[in-house]
Amino acid sequence: MPVPEVIKFDNQVFDFAFHPTEDIVTAGLITGHIESYRYGLEGNENLWKQRLSKKSIRGLEYNIDGSMLYSISKDKSISAIDSITGATKLKLADAHEEPLNTLLVLNENMLATGDDAGVIKLWDNRSQKCTMTYTEHDDFIADMTYQKDKKTLIAVGGDGFLSTWDIRKPNVAAMSDCMDDELLSVELVKNGKKAVVGSQDGVLSLWTYGDWGDYSDRYLGHPSSIDTICKLDEDTICTGSSDGIIRIISILPNKFEGVIGDHGEEFPIERIRLADNKKYVGSCAQDNGIHFWDVAHLFEEDDEEDEDSEEEVSADRDVADEEEEVVKADDEDDEQPVIKKDENDGSEDSDDSDDEDTKKQKRKRNKKAEERAAKQPRKQVPSGFFDDL
Repeated sequence: MPVPEVIKFDNQVFDFAFHPTEDIVTAGLITGHIESYRYGLEGNENLWKQRLSKKSIRGLEYNIDGSMLYSISKDKSISAIDSITGATKLKLADAHEEPLNTLLVLNENMLATGDDAGVIKLWDNRSQKCTMTYTEHDDFIADMTYQKDKKTLIAVGGDGFLSTWDIRKPNVAAMSDCMDDELLSVELVKNGKKAVVGSQDGVLSLWTYGDWGDYSDRYLGHPSSIDTICKLDEDTICTGSSDGIIRIISILPNKFEGVIGDHGEEFPIERIRLADNKKYVGSCAQDNGIHFWDVAHLFEEDDEEDEDSEEEVSADRDVADEEEEVVKADDEDDEQPVIKKDENDGSEDSDDSDDEDTKKQKRKRNKKAEERAAKQPRKQVPSGFFDDL
């Protein structure tokens, strides 16, 4: 299937965000510029451009309805921008003491930010003030995700810890053991029952929700760091790695499904996101562009399976209705009806089996991976790993 052309920029794209209801994508650049485009098969149209900061834009997120765009910058500021005009509505200077590194919209009123020193702050856009400050991490916050049903924020960082926070409370809810590896990306799958985490050493670890001391399973196979994760559905994710490749991975059973995109070894993936129309996955790397990759066929297969399932259920109901009508007719003709099962009626008992026989694997690290790690010390990423930008 054809995809929109690559949107090229004059400088490196640090982050981008898809509009939640329209075919619009907005990019934040290393120069402090923000540019918004309407994308499509007939071409890409620039909607607006502005320079919000003299330093790099490190994160972008639309609010729930897409009317507002939030951004964070290396200059420690948080900004709110009109998504239609590009006009700045609000800018909080010095929102953190250190440069900001990650941003997440939690709901229509709250957003979370994390900085290079490991500090997480929660913000209420109604009062425009910080409501919570969390300081358990001591290195950069790399990524965050949110379990809205339990009002729980999950964060991972360069110090090798995973933390969880009830956003209504000031203290940490749970903190993992140190993984001795930078944790760079996190996403919730399996309807919130599992968290999948990507690391500097190229390991995908799976965590059972509520059991945050250590991972319950892990998937080896990425030759380089897993810098970004994008959830396609509850059983499937895309990973963006520093080798420039975008891979599809199924979760439980853990399986490599294929490659959907490749920026090249010289261009590590910075971010991958699923478009609101679920036709494309977008990605940005250090090649100064936003690329589009076709994933519509993945969702079409799911839709076909759902339709087949609905047709089967409908057919079963029709058969049941017909049998009920026959029984009622017999009841009317017989003063003392006795309903017996006809051995020759051709009906069969259904014996549906579930495919949920997966067992929890023991918590243990792969010995071979540990031996290789012991022989080849892991490259450390300093606390302010964006300081050279």
